[in-house]
Amino acid sequence: MIARTGRGTELGEVVGPCRDSQKAADSMVSVVRATTEEDELLIRRLDRHKREAVEACRAALAEAGSVACLLDVDQIFDGGTLVMHFLGTVDEVATTVTRSVAEKYESIVRSRHFAKLLKDGCGPDCGTGEGGGCGGGCSGCAVKCR
Repeated sequence: MIARTGRGTELGEVVGPCRDSQKAADSMVSVVRATTEEDELLIRRLDRHKREAVEACRAALAEAGSVACLLDVDQIFDGGTLVMHFLGTVDEVATTVTRSVAEKYESIVRSRHFAKLLKDGCGPDCGTGEGGGCGGGCSGCAVKCR
């Protein structure tokens, strides 16, 4: 599913029902819609670039002599953000290396037009079934209505 969180538009997975309706109402997460075939293609592309970014970051950290250990990277679905998780302290070298790798990654997978289409589609609430955005037959946006 596609969700909006405090970090942006993200790919999520529903693992069970929310038993406390008040917690769900107060949540900073809102489900936008189920993923589409177009989303699945985009996810595979983003995953490929994410793997390349992780490998480049690990190699650059080793080459720079940093002791920082990159554990994992969260990729925000809009392609504009990588959140890197480290084991232990992150030294200045690691900060510089990860910033450089993230900037390179983000420039590869994101353009302003691409990010806007992922966020808004062809208009507010596009693809959510709430009547906003497109009239149901658009083919020019990444959030094609169903």
